[in-house]
Amino acid sequence: MPSPLLDAVCYHYGWAGKGGGPVTGQRGGVGRRGLVLPLLCAGVDGGPVERGLAATVVGDLLVNASIIHDDVLDRDPVRRGRPALWAAYGTECALMAGDALLGPAFSLLGEQSHSRTRWALRMMSDSWSKLCAGQVRDTGQEGRIETSLEQAVAVNEAKSAESLRGVFCLPVLFTDATSEQVEAVGRYGFHFGMAAQHHNDLTDVWPTIDRGRAPGGDIRRRKMTPMVAVALGSGHRGSELLAAYYSGRGEPGDMEVAAVADLIDRCGGRAWAVAQNLKYMRLAAGHLQKAGPPPGLYDDLLAAGARYLA
Repeated sequence: MPSPLLDAVCYHYGWAGKGGGPVTGQRGGVGRRGLVLPLLCAGVDGGPVERGLAATVVGDLLVNASIIHDDVLDRDPVRRGRPALWAAYGTECALMAGDALLGPAFSLLGEQSHSRTRWALRMMSDSWSKLCAGQVRDTGQEGRIETSLEQAVAVNEAKSAESLRGVFCLPVLFTDATSEQVEAVGRYGFHFGMAAQHHNDLTDVWPTIDRGRAPGGDIRRRKMTPMVAVALGSGHRGSELLAAYYSGRGEPGDMEVAAVADLIDRCGGRAWAVAQNLKYMRLAAGHLQKAGPPPGLYDDLLAAGARYLA
């Protein structure tokens, strides 16, 4: 990849600081945790997981392209404890760097000599298109209190669940797994993606660890996440105050963000999202079991999934 795109990508992944300087903050990108689950899925037929290494790298490139674009769309200034790529290198460079990651992703996947390579390319293209459509709907629904729960859930399905369905399936396609196993892993990835998005919605408002940025970014942007839609439709007396905030304009202060978070909680949104997270984790585990992985691998995947959402 030519400079300056290479410089920007190395910065995003945490391999170098800005301009090639020393690394500050946490490692960029999604970190190594994001590689473990799809790579382990390549052992679902009992064979070595190394067969899925190239496809796992492809999935990582796609995920990081979406992260770069998501930070631009949401104007999130910080990623893992240091300036996000767009904040460090500018919006134009960040957008081009995200786009540039698609080049080696398609190239690497297309180079795989396997009877399912075309299937993999189609799956990669479809999941990327769905993710992009979900991102467009996500930004288009900001501040629109008429957004239904079904519409908010559909955004999560497109931008997270469908994306992880593809990322988890790609390594499995380059093994001896049956079509039924590929489908089961895909359903596992879809439901895990839904659990992950509910977890992300929750920790954006109520962080469980120091994410290196102020909490409540979704509240500040007035995102209509599913738990906000639930809170708005709860009939609780606080829902009117929520509606007034989400239909308003202007940059809220920290105290207002905290007050809105409390309203979401009191109107039932937080408890609903927690229950949904647990539900989708159970569904994911069930579909993973249907894929028939070796018992040890099943346990490893469940443990890795729990660490991913810690």
